[in-house]
Amino acid sequence: MLTMLRAAILTLALVSSASGLSFYSGLPKVTVPKSPILVKYGGNAMTSPDLAVKFAADVRHLKSLGFKMIVVHGGGPMINGLLKDLNVQSSFDEVTGVRISDEKVVDCAEKALSSVGKGLAGSISKDGIMGVSISGRDASLLRCEVKDVRLGNVGEVKKVNADFLRSLLEIENLVPIICPIGCGMDDDDEIVYNVNADTAAGAIAKAMNCDLTMFLTDIKGVCDSDMNLIPKLNKAEIENLIDTNVITGGMIPKVSYALQAVQGDGVAMICDGRVENALAREVHRIYGEADGGESGGTIVCE
Repeated sequence: MLTMLRAAILTLALVSSASGLSFYSGLPKVTVPKSPILVKYGGNAMTSPDLAVKFAADVRHLKSLGFKMIVVHGGGPMINGLLKDLNVQSSFDEVTGVRISDEKVVDCAEKALSSVGKGLAGSISKDGIMGVSISGRDASLLRCEVKDVRLGNVGEVKKVNADFLRSLLEIENLVPIICPIGCGMDDDDEIVYNVNADTAAGAIAKAMNCDLTMFLTDIKGVCDSDMNLIPKLNKAEIENLIDTNVITGGMIPKVSYALQAVQGDGVAMICDGRVENALAREVHRIYGEADGGESGGTIVCE
């Protein structure tokens, strides 16, 4: 599955490179922030070869403008595929929806996510931009504790090695691409944890004081009771929407991770990753020197 996806991505990249140049030239000029921006990459944007090509091109484009970029990726479908191929049984917790992760499941997750990260790094590495795939275990980037004993080795991030990430961002034209696998705390650092990619993104964004944290998803953003997109929300408004059952189910953890990411001066955005070039469109709209048009998602701030 991963090999076929990579082949399709390479083919599409050759076809789309010329059209991509004209698309970017039509976007408004931007003012680049000093702090990094972080993108949580997953969902349909990852499994669609065409969208994957455009995402990689967006990252290169923004990096070429001077943005400090961090990418955190998921890979649920790829993990499912490897578990099936290796006949490893797994299940999801009925309450939280989180994958129950024993050592065999974590091992499969690490292998699948590593392959995803390397493929993404290869797609981004072009035109002088270098994508580098790293694990949350590298340099003890993501130190974790058990989130819930019922879930096995599912990690809750307790500490981020921000100094390590800062050193990577100082390297010109380098984009760190982070796989959400963590290690234990202190004497337990040999324990390997499966970490939810949204959780990892929120923790890293907070530790790095990111100016923008964008969650690319398979929905257009947070909607009201009439299913109209809400362009901007703060903490109090989110809590009210949860209390009144407007925000429910899987959207609750997403807005929670978004709020975690913006504990500081930054903002987060829950954005529709099914839209072509969603990353570049929204970054140019947010940082543009001219009116960038209607929002393609929901901005979350304190």
